[in-house]
Amino acid sequence: RGDAFWSIDCTADFCQAQNHATEWTGKIMSIPYFLSAALSPFCGHVVDKIGFRAIIASMASIILICVHLSLALLTNISPICPLIGQGLAYVCYSAVIWPSVPLIVSEEFTGAAFGAMVAIQNFGLALFPLVIAYIYTASEESYIPNVELFFVAFAVGGGGGGGVF
Repeated sequence: RGDAFWSIDCTADFCQAQNHATEWTGKIMSIPYFLSAALSPFCGHVVDKIGFRAIIASMASIILICVHLSLALLTNISPICPLIGQGLAYVCYSAVIWPSVPLIVSEEFTGAAFGAMVAIQNFGLALFPLVIAYIYTASEESYIPNVELFFVAFAVGGGGGGGVF
């Protein structure tokens, strides 16, 4: 047996703190997705009215570069502001990228183009966790800064690739 204080009170306090941290982290990590869900229709409406799809997509890439650089290099700040930026970048991309498909692909290839986009997206969703796990392990189980710099590289590549096309 052990001391009741340690086995009951301290364990309860520890578990309660762990639960609170888990709940708080879940709320913070959901910020980009809530913003995207709430704001994408409005941003889509704005894009339909004003256009400027290439500029908005470029701005989204710049926002993502700033977000991931801040998460990688400014480790003493709250992640809330960068995650708001990430959500806004998602909003911009979703309002620009998907509706652009019928504008740049002839009608007979629209379904194939959407299918290719979904395949590429799912390939990324399947591959990225594996690469991130490798980077994490190779970085002596440290997420910051290497994983975030990996995301910066892809944001730069995406912005550069978008500029080419």
